[in-house]
Amino acid sequence: MIKSKLVLIFLFTVIIFQFQATSWAEYDPVSATEGWSVIESKYCTIFCHPKVDINKVNSRIQIRFYDINGGRFSAKNKSAEEQLAEKFDRLLLRVEKILDMYPRKLHLKAMIYKNQAQIDEVYIRIFNYSDGEERISFYVHKFTTVFTAEQVIREGVLAHEMGHAVVDHYFVVLPPEKIKELLSQYVELHLED
Repeated sequence: MIKSKLVLIFLFTVIIFQFQATSWAEYDPVSATEGWSVIESKYCTIFCHPKVDINKVNSRIQIRFYDINGGRFSAKNKSAEEQLAEKFDRLLLRVEKILDMYPRKLHLKAMIYKNQAQIDEVYIRIFNYSDGEERISFYVHKFTTVFTAEQVIREGVLAHEMGHAVVDHYFVVLPPEKIKELLSQYVELHLED
C-alpha cells in the first residue's frame, strides 16, 4: 500500500516536471525572428524587432566610460549598426572588469523589442505564467539572451542584465538568485567608476 502510494507520487511528480519542461522547451525566442535585423559583434548577437528604430536604440545607449582595451569610443564613420555592436561589446567588457569575472566562451544574445507590451508577452511565453510585474528587461540563462525594448533600453539596464549573464557563465554551479541580483546591481552602480 505504501509502496504503491510512493510510486504514484513519484509518477505524479515526474509528469508535473515533464509538463513544465515541455512548456519551457517549446518556445525558442530566437527562432521567431524572421524579418528582424541582426547585428553581429565580437561578443554579442543583437536581434532588433522590425519596428525598432536602430538609430533611436543607438542614441539611448551612452558610452561614458572610455579606454576599454586601450581605445576610446568614436562614432565617426560608423553606421548605427556598427556603433551599436561596439557599444554592446564595450559594455560586456566593462561588466566583466567591474565583476573581475571573465567567463570563457560567452557569446550573448540580445533581443530588442519595440515596447513594454512585447516584453511582457515574451516573458509569459518563455515562463508560461505572469506574476503581474512589469520587467523593463530580463535575462534568461537557458538562451543566454537579454530581452529588452527600444523605449527602455539604456546602458545601465543592459549592464545589469549582462551582469546576470557574466555571473551565470562564470560559476560552475549557478549562485542563488539574490546573489546574482546583488552582483548585477553592483555592476549598474559602478558602471561609470
